[in-house]
Amino acid sequence: MERQVYMTPRQPFFVTSSESYSKYIMNRYGIVHFYQCKTGEQPRYAIPDGCVDMVFCCDSAHPYAKLCGTVLAPKAVLMEPNTCYFGVRFLPGYNPIVGNGSIMKELVDNRIPLEIFVQDKRMLEEIFSTTNFQRQIHAFMRSYIKIYHDVCPMERCSLLVLHSCNLLIRSYGCITMEKIADDTGYTVRYLNKMFHRETGLSPKQFAKIIRFQSAVSALNNPGGRILTEITAELGYFDQSHFVHEFKEYTGLTPKRYQSYLKNHDFQQKLNILDAC
Repeated sequence: MERQVYMTPRQPFFVTSSESYSKYIMNRYGIVHFYQCKTGEQPRYAIPDGCVDMVFCCDSAHPYAKLCGTVLAPKAVLMEPNTCYFGVRFLPGYNPIVGNGSIMKELVDNRIPLEIFVQDKRMLEEIFSTTNFQRQIHAFMRSYIKIYHDVCPMERCSLLVLHSCNLLIRSYGCITMEKIADDTGYTVRYLNKMFHRETGLSPKQFAKIIRFQSAVSALNNPGGRILTEITAELGYFDQSHFVHEFKEYTGLTPKRYQSYLKNHDFQQKLNILDAC
């Protein structure tokens, strides 16, 4: 079976608007990474990433868990101030809910209580009862890995859609559907139908988000990349097209975005764990 190609979707405003933010990269079992943040008073905005997140609000008085689909424009999330959140981010286009192939369409720009799909009360209680990041990860994985090994979610996914996702991720969203159709031997119409059914997004939406996330990754680099390089590398028609699309998804121009990260201590707040 074809292996998944992993990438690292980013939610920079989760970092800048939090008191602290930790991340542990997994890149296995459909999981890109885990994250934990202690929110401050400022609102946090999600940007399009094509991912499903499982988000746990560890408020001792009112804990809850949500299954959150990708947003299509900047949107306020993680609404509770001064609260610890624990999250699991899955690979773009990946469906972590075994036995519910239609859930991806329902999740786009939407949130659903996780308890509807996850019945492991012990896991939920363990995550809610601690703010220790490593313990939260271990509690989640003990539960998740049993389900994963019993019925691997990707075994339910069409190999056609998996291959298409891999091509889009490898090309940073630049490959055309016509080229994917040539590669797979299926029509563009059939590819669109299958892709939307299993990811909740059209291939065009998915490609646009992957390219945007690739731009975010490049701009997050503290070494700095000039905009003309990023524009050319990611296949934008011209720099104004890149700026327009980036602003559509973040509310900021690329230059203002880079200034925002610097002024809000992005690199200082981001803590990436080596091992858990």
